[in-house]
Amino acid sequence: MAVHKTIDQAKKNLEDSLGTIGARHQAGVQAANWQGPASSDNAESLYASEMAKAIAAKKRQKAIQAMTNTDWQTATISKGSSVIAERLRSALGKYASRMGPVLTAMNTAADSLRPRVADYKANIANRLYPVIDAAKKAAGKG
Repeated sequence: MAVHKTIDQAKKNLEDSLGTIGARHQAGVQAANWQGPASSDNAESLYASEMAKAIAAKKRQKAIQAMTNTDWQTATISKGSSVIAERLRSALGKYASRMGPVLTAMNTAADSLRPRVADYKANIANRLYPVIDAAKKAAGKG
């Protein structure tokens, strides 16, 4: 039988990471290329399927192209890196109450999985999907 984390362990792990999360956020933002992927034709098509009216005027694409990647990085770092750990700290209670049932459902599903086999596709179907399905159902999305 698999050994599972409890919600208290998961919450403690998240809480323990709060001291380093601001610097990690800043490094991730600085390494990111926001403008290139966000202004691509593929992103534009996805957006168009949900926002036909705005796309007809190309408002999204024009707004993306109006901000450089450096400007986005600077704004994102100045607004996020200094507050992300505190915002997560203040949300720990909500995390535990909302994630607890999801983690319990995932652990329960994991306890009843079929044994691993050599075929990775079968393992995905028989071992991964049941855990994902349990998580989605527990989160009210399945």
